[in-house]
Amino acid sequence: MLKKILMIGTFLGLFSGCVAVDPQGRGYSIAIPMSVINSTLAEKFPVERKLTYGIVSGNLNISNPNVLGKSGSDKLGVGTSFKFTNFLIPNGISGTINLASGIRYDAKSQNLYLKNPMVETIKFQNQSLMKNLPNGIQNAIGLLIAETIAKKPIYNLKKRGSVVSGFIRGIDVRNGQVYLTFGL
Repeated sequence: MLKKILMIGTFLGLFSGCVAVDPQGRGYSIAIPMSVINSTLAEKFPVERKLTYGIVSGNLNISNPNVLGKSGSDKLGVGTSFKFTNFLIPNGISGTINLASGIRYDAKSQNLYLKNPMVETIKFQNQSLMKNLPNGIQNAIGLLIAETIAKKPIYNLKKRGSVVSGFIRGIDVRNGQVYLTFGL
């Protein structure tokens, strides 16, 4: 019992700078640092995916995802790089994409994931190469990237040594920060 109290006290002491009262009254909230989220996500990338759109197929390499908080928002911003290659464009078309996403928690695995990432912007470095591909390929690329990123965990409570995962009352994004809310 004393060991549990010491572990919980140490846990709360380490995060005392980022502890807040949950606005919905569920308990105390702790912000997860974006650096921890990004390092967890970086372990899962780069990812190579096959893309087929109509008669066009190719490979999509997704790399360097970065999660950012959006100040004053209940969404996270996610940016990533990609490169699409196929037989028509063997050197590929590179670009960047920005997504807006919520957050979800899987209690069984104790993982946090991005929830319903939506494409905000997609930019290709060499737009002139896009004329070799059919209309709609940009949307297909954006949807495949959003789907791929949503399947990768961004944080794991068990891996991070959280001894109070059984006390979680909520996980949400507030003012561009991911908060874990604990209560009894």
